[in-house]
Amino acid sequence: MKTGDEESSGAGGNGRSSTPGRPSRSRTQHSEPASSTPTEELAFDTRSGEYREPKALRVQREGIEELTVRLYPDRSYVFGRAPECTVVFPHDAVSRQHGRLAFREDHRWVYRDLNSRNGSYLGREEEQGRLDPRLHFQRVGPSRDWVLEVGDVVLLGNGKSRVTLLAEVPPELVAGPRAKRDASPATVQLERSIERCARHHLPVFLRGDSGTGKTFIAREIHSRSGLEGNFVILNCGRLPQDPAALQSELLGHVKGAYTGASIARVGKLYSANGGTLFLDEVEFLPRLAQDFLVDVLEGSGSLAPLGAPADFREPPPRFRLISASKAPLRQTDLRPDLAQRLAAGDFIILPTLEERREDIPNLVEAFLHRLKVEQQYDAELTREAIEFLREASWPGQIRELESTVRTVVAREVAHQELEGLAPHRTLVTLEAVKSYLEQRELGFGGTSSAPTKKRTTQPSVESVAAVRKRPGDLTEQDIRGALEKHQGNKTRAAQELGIALNTLKARMKALGVE
Repeated sequence: MKTGDEESSGAGGNGRSSTPGRPSRSRTQHSEPASSTPTEELAFDTRSGEYREPKALRVQREGIEELTVRLYPDRSYVFGRAPECTVVFPHDAVSRQHGRLAFREDHRWVYRDLNSRNGSYLGREEEQGRLDPRLHFQRVGPSRDWVLEVGDVVLLGNGKSRVTLLAEVPPELVAGPRAKRDASPATVQLERSIERCARHHLPVFLRGDSGTGKTFIAREIHSRSGLEGNFVILNCGRLPQDPAALQSELLGHVKGAYTGASIARVGKLYSANGGTLFLDEVEFLPRLAQDFLVDVLEGSGSLAPLGAPADFREPPPRFRLISASKAPLRQTDLRPDLAQRLAAGDFIILPTLEERREDIPNLVEAFLHRLKVEQQYDAELTREAIEFLREASWPGQIRELESTVRTVVAREVAHQELEGLAPHRTLVTLEAVKSYLEQRELGFGGTSSAPTKKRTTQPSVESVAAVRKRPGDLTEQDIRGALEKHQGNKTRAAQELGIALNTLKARMKALGVE
């Protein structure tokens, strides 16, 4: 399979041998004593051969429908009874924070028990006993990384709470429920753009405000494109300035390259080999990192990991390149030749939440669905509460909306527990939403939303309706006034009216506005 555009993603072979910078992937039993450092490689058996990297988890919880979770290497997954865990196991045998699964820098998934009360047990699917599977599994000690691969099973406390590592993401795995309403024109256009980019392997540049979902869009493009390699995020604003540390981050290091380097590390650029490298906040990419990246894209320069011998040679990695920025490329400090590389493919301009207000009810429903399957929160918002969220201002975009929904649900569930009410479906009212947003505004240093004052960041439904109308309520006079104000510029007129450009054109056609 072709894994990258030869013109823009760096030419080079996909095959990689076991080298100082790319550790071999055999699983071996570690023989060091129990007092060894937490970062050393550990496995619970003596299997050897090619490491089989899992792509998803099958989660089984007593009395709850089975759940499948896609694995992302840039995330960690905490299992436990506490609501803030990634996947909640509501069983007394499971500790509040029982264990964590993470993708280690040597390209392996590792599990660590977080000092749980009843322990964690590791084994294989074929080793599960009928009565008590723990009899066939190995109990693992805390504060150590245990390397896991496809087919491994983790028991949390007992045999009734378990996680199985899967080789592939099941095709039926769909994030979120089916949308109850039609998507906005801006979202329909965005979906078409994602599908288009998934059908070619050219670079893609995403431009959008913070919180509009740039990382999500990049993931979707990678997932739909069929690339076999990893989706690797490089946060350009957090890269180290020290040259040695930067070389380790981008190109990796060999074991013993520096004090504390107890295992070899695969750099971000080689982690993305055969997959997608996502440059998030690319406008903040340091100049030294820009030089590294240009060398990779051009297939020139030294690409040796830190500490490798002088004669080290390896082909440059090949990957699909997706970059994202809040600013246009011409307004960044990127090298002109690098900017041209980033702009040598497709572009997607992400709409703001203000441009797709019609989608807010569907987004809220998706957030509630995720809370239910992952954290066992069974909740719904009243129609008035959803309408309030739809009309409010969201400077933090989708990220702020999701945070608000998650918080108001968690607060209402906590109130139920304080009142001693039996668990049941939680109904979040308009008053509960307003109460949280008022307190949040005070926390940011704003004024409270008393009846005599207007909200500065989260206005009431009435105050928003006075200055902004829904697309279907816009009159011919509204549209002509906005067009005259901006001398016929439809893009600026649409921004003035708070709607997408396509929505404005459709409304103009419906009203006969030339």
